[in-house]
Amino acid sequence: LSYEFKKIITSPYAIIAYIFIASVVVFSPMVDNFFVGDDFTWFRWISEDSSIAHYFTQADGFFYRPGTKVYFLLMHKLFWLNQTAYHVVSLLLHFTVAALLFLLAKRVVKDSLFSALASFLFLVLSGYSEAVFWISSTGFLFTSVFALSSLLFFILWEEKREDVYFIFSLSFFILSLLFHELGV
Repeated sequence: LSYEFKKIITSPYAIIAYIFIASVVVFSPMVDNFFVGDDFTWFRWISEDSSIAHYFTQADGFFYRPGTKVYFLLMHKLFWLNQTAYHVVSLLLHFTVAALLFLLAKRVVKDSLFSALASFLFLVLSGYSEAVFWISSTGFLFTSVFALSSLLFFILWEEKREDVYFIFSLSFFILSLLFHELGV
């Protein structure tokens, strides 16, 4: 192989494309699965007459996840009970987490091969397939996307000391807290 071709097929963009392809291949059989378990609990919560402001001010005796409640409200209004739409969003979020994990690992270990292996391992581990299979775990996915984004922007801020990176880091951190308490 020529040096240029090898550089192209091992570039971060190419690796992220491979992660996307692997995500689709591994998880696309799940997108037609119907809702299970706690998925119905979320539908019950959003069917109750509450304002979006109520999501941010009241935990209703359970847990405080206003971002997740707003997500389910919007998805329900747009797609009602079309499980495929919910699973596709979960699949895309899981891919995004794996891609962000690759970028973070690449910054830490400074090796594309090990970073890609870590990302692919994360992508296919059976424990994380629940995040695509159960739409009720979408909050975990959003929290992971926002927390990893916050960390990457914080690293950029540490390196470049440009305020915009710190603002993005702080914004993503706050968003992660709105979707799941594990954002802390």
